[in-house]
Amino acid sequence: MTDYTAQSAQPVWLELSSPQSDVSTKFYSELFGWEFSGAGPLGLGSQALLGGRAAAGISPQPPQAPEGQPGFWSVYFRAESLDTFLTAVDAGGGQAMTVVPEFDGEASVALVSDSGGTAFGALTFDDSRGLGTVGELGAAVYFELHTHSPEKADFYSEVFGWTTSTGPSTIREEAQLFTMPGDVDLTAAVVDLSGTQIPSHWEAFYMVEDVEVFAQKVPELGGALLVKPTDTPRGRVAKFIDPHNAAFGIIEPNWL
Repeated sequence: MTDYTAQSAQPVWLELSSPQSDVSTKFYSELFGWEFSGAGPLGLGSQALLGGRAAAGISPQPPQAPEGQPGFWSVYFRAESLDTFLTAVDAGGGQAMTVVPEFDGEASVALVSDSGGTAFGALTFDDSRGLGTVGELGAAVYFELHTHSPEKADFYSEVFGWTTSTGPSTIREEAQLFTMPGDVDLTAAVVDLSGTQIPSHWEAFYMVEDVEVFAQKVPELGGALLVKPTDTPRGRVAKFIDPHNAAFGIIEPNWL
């Protein structure tokens, strides 16, 4: 994959909040071959590099985090204007949770929930910060919105201008799909969590060459298997938790 720079409404950052960031950096470094250097675009923790390009970030949990809180991944999308983004979130039935209008120069960040209660972030900036690679081995290649309110997923079309269609997810042959604008082909599918106790969340899938190899490797590194290697309409996938119970997925994509 060539160098990636997120355009408006595209994924711009993936951040793991970890109770022990040193343990997490070791785990993901050995798993994906990530190298860590410098802080990410949020000014926190360390950014993970693939071939010198940013693939994700890992930051320590804040001191006020409840004791025993598991790690978790957050997905951030690029917004051109923080005010315009927050207005669209409010109009779409979402809610702002944390807003930092300015930090580290000309950047701003917001954590919000969509109209169905799923949390995600938005980042605005005027420089080259953010993800530098997608769609290569060890980098994110596909996204899913896991929600208890799939009927409210059109929120993202209203806020980001994503186009909708029907196609495969890792769960179903026919799911609601979002295509994100820009030069890079990035897709997100909607997964219905109705009837489950699983909290709603955004999930990134990282591209691998052999899911079976990772299914053996993750437990050796201190993680655990959540979903065994499975053939799906999107390709062969598996899901795991890392040493601090942060969930993530891997995929051998069948569309590349």
